[in-house]
Amino acid sequence: MDIIEALATDAPVVGPDALCAEVYEIFSGETDLLAIAVVEDGKPLGLVNRHELTLRLADRFGRPLFEKKPITRLMDSTPLIVDGRMSIELLGQFILDERPAALTQGFIVTKNDLYAGIGTPLSMLQMSVVRAKMRSAELEQAKIAAETANRTKSMFLANMSHELRTPLNAIIGFTDFMRAETLGRIEPRQYAEYIEDVNESGKHLLNVINAILDMSKVEANRLVLQEDYVDIEDVARVVMRMLRETAMRRGINLHLDAPAGLPDIYADGQLMRQILVNLINNSIKFSGESKDIYIRMQITETGEFVLTVEDHGIGIAERDLAQVLEPFGQAEGHLARKAEGTGLGLPLCKALTEAHGGRLELHSIWGKGTRVDVILPASRIIDLKTSDRMQTLV
Repeated sequence: MDIIEALATDAPVVGPDALCAEVYEIFSGETDLLAIAVVEDGKPLGLVNRHELTLRLADRFGRPLFEKKPITRLMDSTPLIVDGRMSIELLGQFILDERPAALTQGFIVTKNDLYAGIGTPLSMLQMSVVRAKMRSAELEQAKIAAETANRTKSMFLANMSHELRTPLNAIIGFTDFMRAETLGRIEPRQYAEYIEDVNESGKHLLNVINAILDMSKVEANRLVLQEDYVDIEDVARVVMRMLRETAMRRGINLHLDAPAGLPDIYADGQLMRQILVNLINNSIKFSGESKDIYIRMQITETGEFVLTVEDHGIGIAERDLAQVLEPFGQAEGHLARKAEGTGLGLPLCKALTEAHGGRLELHSIWGKGTRVDVILPASRIIDLKTSDRMQTLV
């Protein structure tokens, strides 16, 4: 922490018996001098400001009246006197709140109650500039260190994901082959259940690895959109077919509500599919006793495209809404903790939506359900006439 002692400038001092004319001559000889302290036995008695003394002596009757008088007649006998051990931050706040005049008149700095020097606005400004440069250098170093750490983390995750994916894909492939009983019936049947568990666990772990890698790409600004015209209604139907069996095992029905003639959107089709998979999977996990999940699409009056996934399941408590949108953040509660997951589903959807220039809005009431709106800007909606014209030009 910087202290005021660093602000003290070495300035001439005078005793209480010095004449006003003598002090005036000192100011005349040192044009950069703002103030002179009046000191006796090392202790400050007052402060003489250059401009105030000059004005008094420049007056028609001022010089003959004061030049032969002791400087104590024209000094400020109650100047701001500060201990050199005080922090500069505290001094700055005190001057702004209590003694703003010190910014033009200067102040006296002491050490062990003895005069140490004069503090001036210039010395405060110089110190501020030095501290700003140091702070800027520290922030630059911190930024470089953070970027290096982020790159190292991304490389580590990429390497680890490759190392983990290879055996996982083998496990999933072999268990898929065994589940199909291509070489004969699995006996005893309990082994078939074990194989099913291994297969599901492998797929779950692979999904976790993929989610972590995707999030690391987003955080490292390495996510590149492969944009094209996307029939978002068709994407939704494909995802619903993928997840229908999972939903049916839980007794859940998936419903799609899309207006006729819904235009295409200009987006990364694979990422939009991933957003839908994550959102619908989340709804399936937390639907509880609810039997229906609704996927809706609409164009708002402002021209934005809104993709909604809504359920009437366990919902999210208001205190947890912000937390579940943070990476690895999960809601509290018995039912929420029972569901598998890394806490990356919603944050990843949010990041992928924002990569498209959109926003994700989460609405939920504990015990009543959750609605997630993926909102893309109007610029992402393909006007059919414009699309035809673009194809003609191509």
